[in-house]
Amino acid sequence: MKGGFNLFNGKFFRDNEPLFSGQDLARLNSGIKESFRAVNNLVMFARSNYDFLQDSLSALGLPIPADWNFARFTSDCSRFLNKNHFYLAARIDIYFIPGIDGTEYLLTGEEIPGGYFTPKEGSLLIDIYTEETKNRSVYQSYEPSSRTLWDAAMRYAAESSKQNLILLNHKGFACESIKGSFGYLTDQTAIFPSSDSQGYSPPLVEVVKSCARACGFETLEKKEITKEELLNAEELFLINNFKGVEPVLGLYARRYYTTGGMTIATKLTEKAQNEHRQD
Repeated sequence: MKGGFNLFNGKFFRDNEPLFSGQDLARLNSGIKESFRAVNNLVMFARSNYDFLQDSLSALGLPIPADWNFARFTSDCSRFLNKNHFYLAARIDIYFIPGIDGTEYLLTGEEIPGGYFTPKEGSLLIDIYTEETKNRSVYQSYEPSSRTLWDAAMRYAAESSKQNLILLNHKGFACESIKGSFGYLTDQTAIFPSSDSQGYSPPLVEVVKSCARACGFETLEKKEITKEELLNAEELFLINNFKGVEPVLGLYARRYYTTGGMTIATKLTEKAQNEHRQD
């Protein structure tokens, strides 16, 4: 039987065993949650994910868990995957939680279809979410700054029958998607939100930028991306840390080509496979 176990501070617990009480709700809500992909018992782009987690902890002022380093990170992930028999592809969720004696961490996850970010033809129909915007924050590139906005946007997306939404910063410029980021193609240039855009920027974004350059695109970062620029783009794609590159078919009534986005997505698959062979 697959699944059934979580890893809390390096020890396994069955997923029906209570780990927290009602008194823990406040500290659970003040921590970090990130997700990443694993294939054949290896975390994809493990070093980038580990460095990003370290940066997230530092930005929120959370101490590094005791005895937690890159070797411990990869070892815990491997143990978690083996214990749950997630031998092919899996999404791993990692939580960092403020504790009495330091930062605690929890690994959960599930088996997912596909392998090395297997590219899919563009079928996403999305909109721009305008009901709420993202506030300025000292940790704006990391998950906690977007959590409440994502929850509201996901409800709106479900009600509107949309697979995702582009989110805006407090000045009305596009900065991220739900649980991810985005890029768009114009005149052989791949454009992404800059670090000043206030957008969440998962570690896979930098990998995708390198894939775009390998495909012959110039890469550019912009602080202020307007709705009109997205509607006038040749192509639009989303970036999710465990799904990879997802070409967008439509934004409102606008329909896009997906050739360039699929080329970048395919290059990401190749890059992930090459990293796996090196490991």
